[in-house]
Amino acid sequence: MRHARPRLPTIIERSDLESPRKRRIGQVISLIAWMIWIYLFTPLIALVGWATGVQLFEQHILDDPLGTLKTVQIYAGVIAIAGLVFISWAGYNWFRFHNVERRRAPPPVDTRQLAKHFGITPEEAETIEHDRVVTVHFNEDAGIIEISPGPVHTRPAYHSD
Repeated sequence: MRHARPRLPTIIERSDLESPRKRRIGQVISLIAWMIWIYLFTPLIALVGWATGVQLFEQHILDDPLGTLKTVQIYAGVIAIAGLVFISWAGYNWFRFHNVERRRAPPPVDTRQLAKHFGITPEEAETIEHDRVVTVHFNEDAGIIEISPGPVHTRPAYHSD
């Protein structure tokens, strides 16, 4: 019989480690993004409403084609200005930084620092560093509980007698 062990989630989300301010900012950004996403569907909603007999489409689009054309022109102008600003900013940054490398590599980390960070002994960190294959076992909180050299040896799921 196979030993069942808990599966770690694909994305580890620990909102309890965030400050309340950072959590609130994330919630506000998420709310704004959802509102924008829903707003993008308003033309489709209006079209469905028109198809089902709601008079908004006819009232705002078909009865006032010049107003609709003016609105489309305003949207096109805003998009053109935003695109021009974006391209100008990209060109400015390219001109200013295209031959400049300001990024630096992070300082090297020694084995003791790695061991301390992951809560393991320096000997276990050296095992991880030098062996080609290492098996690392985790607890439910994604903490390292055991390190053993070599691959995982598991029994086959099906045994034939």
